[in-house]
Amino acid sequence: MKRFENIWKAAGLMALAVVLTGCPPKKKPVIPSEAEVTPPPQEEVKAPEETPQTGLEIGTDWASVPNMEAIYFDYNKADLRGDARAALKRNAEFLKTVISVSPAVQVRVEGHCDERGTLEYNLALGERRANAVRDYYASLGVSRSTLASISYGEERPVCAESSEDCWSRNRRGETTLKSAEGPIRIPLDKLSSTPNP
Repeated sequence: MKRFENIWKAAGLMALAVVLTGCPPKKKPVIPSEAEVTPPPQEEVKAPEETPQTGLEIGTDWASVPNMEAIYFDYNKADLRGDARAALKRNAEFLKTVISVSPAVQVRVEGHCDERGTLEYNLALGERRANAVRDYYASLGVSRSTLASISYGEERPVCAESSEDCWSRNRRGETTLKSAEGPIRIPLDKLSSTPNP
């Protein structure tokens, strides 16, 4: 009997301990309703303001600039087409203006090819294309001391498809600029007499 009494006492003490310490309440899952989900207040989104171009930025690495037009070549040719000569005349006027404002500007013509042909052949063809553009710039009055050329052959395509449309875009000459004396900014008003293509 004493044994049952001890069991009842122990069970009573355990029940008392549970009541006194309590069980942690069970958390109910919170399921937000559509009414409860409200986005945080946001500032009114305004359309970006058009900022006027402040000038031409030229850094210390060779880079294209918006005013320079790429020119394109016929398959397996390095001859300048009529449309290419017209674009190069516009480019030359722009280059002469830029160089007159900032003599530290250097000009490099890059010759490119499509993927057809061997690597060696395309490097040689790209060089002929770059030299044709460089020499035409010189004939239009761009200082030869500012001009350089390089061939990338087929290594820098702008299009990777194997189609005539894509190949024709890869057969090109691009004009890039850099500053030999650190980054520069030529104010827009000094370039305003130059037509944009």
